[in-house]
Amino acid sequence: MKQFALAVILLLTSISYLSAQEKWELKKNKNSVQVWTKDAPGWDLRQYRAICQINANAKDVYEFILNWEKRLDWYSDLSYCKQLHKKGESEFIIYEVYKAPWPVDDRDVVSKVMCMQEEDGSYLIQFSVLPNYIPRNNDYVRIEKAIGTTRVKQLDQNTVEVTMTAKSNTGGEIPEWIANMFIEGSPFTSLSNLKKVFEEQN
Repeated sequence: MKQFALAVILLLTSISYLSAQEKWELKKNKNSVQVWTKDAPGWDLRQYRAICQINANAKDVYEFILNWEKRLDWYSDLSYCKQLHKKGESEFIIYEVYKAPWPVDDRDVVSKVMCMQEEDGSYLIQFSVLPNYIPRNNDYVRIEKAIGTTRVKQLDQNTVEVTMTAKSNTGGEIPEWIANMFIEGSPFTSLSNLKKVFEEQN
């Protein structure tokens, strides 16, 4: 009986722990742009999920996101972006450099981007990093580990929902306030900028 009670206690404790680990915390919420974060065990930074609603067409938003030449116009802290490889219309390899405030070194990253359209019509963009795809530049710290997705979904005739999720390692020690900037401020600014691109055209 005691063993059974102990097993129940352990099970309930495990469920409680997992629930706590999976709980998203709302960090920013303004102008239909929200940023949520939660713990990401095994990663340097917390995971983020950023969501916004845009008055636009899903296909237009999706194609704009994949326009790497225009990425600097809206993606926060991005100082350089170049397409290194393209396979059809669904696979890309992209090189990017991100600005970081002093005294932290700028970061660079090589990402493999895979795209698909889901059964409900949503567009899904997935990325993972290829840290050794090109030689390292001593001016930057290479991001070694990161994964994420962007989903573009038509909610109704005039409304598109864009959801970005990601988790990454920073590539070296950085202050907590800078880490928070990357996981809270950067996605918020990026989606706010993306929203402006389409809504200011109308």
